[in-house]
Amino acid sequence: MNKIIGISAGRNSKISEKAVKYVLEEVDLPTNFYSLSNFEILTCDACNGCIETHRCVKNDKLNDIIDEIKTAKGIVFAAPEYWDGMNAKGRAFWERVCYSTRHNSNFPFKNLDGIIIGVSGDGDSAEVVNDIKRFYEDARIESISEIEIQGEYGCFTCGYGGVCSVGGLTNFYELPKKIKEEDIPNLCNQHPEKDDEGKDILEELKKAAQIIE
Repeated sequence: MNKIIGISAGRNSKISEKAVKYVLEEVDLPTNFYSLSNFEILTCDACNGCIETHRCVKNDKLNDIIDEIKTAKGIVFAAPEYWDGMNAKGRAFWERVCYSTRHNSNFPFKNLDGIIIGVSGDGDSAEVVNDIKRFYEDARIESISEIEIQGEYGCFTCGYGGVCSVGGLTNFYELPKKIKEEDIPNLCNQHPEKDDEGKDILEELKKAAQIIE
């Protein structure tokens, strides 16, 4: 019961993943990390195949992750915001976790503490945080820290972001815009589009790690 599980529903090596890994590095307990981008997460069909076993009948990595979480003290989950809510991969994960484990008031995660990390291009991640929090509440996981982080629009590196009239960069800049490395948000450089210094995300992540230990 002295292990922390970290899960990122975001892109590999991007801010969701980096934020989770930073928290895990600050925790003085054994940890295990999963990136949902490394494998397929199938959707829940509400087939009821999990009623008696509390295990999903679909053959992907979900049951292995659930088994890990059952032995943990806490969970750190991060997801990016797509269209005003958690991305589809993160939602698919939690729909199956909550549906397969809750029958007959099973709730195997009811003693877990949870950290929520929401990532969005403009830094307002309230919608994705609320999505994750609702799933935590359904799974009886106690949310002990909720952190909103500015992430990296795909537009920064797609090759057309500096001229695309419907891209994310239009939220910050007048186009055309030549994108420089210092324009791209990261954990140490929040809101580079502003003149004032952004909030210290690393300090927030560090505090969350101290709470979950």
